[in-house]
Amino acid sequence: MEQPDACGEQLDTKQSMTTDSTDSNQSAANRTVGLTIWDFIKMIAATVFVVALLYIILKFVNKKGHLYKGSQLIENLGGATLGANRSVQLIKVGKKILVVGVGENVQLIKEIDDLQEYEALLSAYNSRMDQLTQPGDILSKVLMKKSGSSEKKNESSSFQSLLKKQLGDLSKGRQELYDEIEKEKGSDKQ
Repeated sequence: MEQPDACGEQLDTKQSMTTDSTDSNQSAANRTVGLTIWDFIKMIAATVFVVALLYIILKFVNKKGHLYKGSQLIENLGGATLGANRSVQLIKVGKKILVVGVGENVQLIKEIDDLQEYEALLSAYNSRMDQLTQPGDILSKVLMKKSGSSEKKNESSSFQSLLKKQLGDLSKGRQELYDEIEKEKGSDKQ
């Protein structure tokens, strides 16, 4: 306040400095307008890196899951629903495969003793699990669906036919037991 001339000089200096800085900012902004090809390359490289990292992590988790699953004593191989709260399940217990009916209670229907059936069921299950755990790109999956849809139908129909055969054999066995019981009741009455 005592020196008004010095105040005016400081004000002029500040104004000239701000106009110089805004001019330099504007010229820098004019030079770097938009994205360059280098920005796109960096963006694509970062995306590829993240996708590769996710792929490696998923592979690692799947391998750990397979190791854990292989050590389980009881494993559900799959099943078919028969109605509301009713299903037939294939359960692997140790070295045995059991056909179990699940409803209001759980009941053992049959134990699979035949070695060929045992191996066929396990190979069908393992191939299905391998297909689920192998990640693939969308394009190859679409191409495989178009060309390999009949193969999947054959595989699933073979599993279904095997299950139907098992259930048919079980039905015959029960019918024979029922007939034997009826014969014994008939001979007891006479």
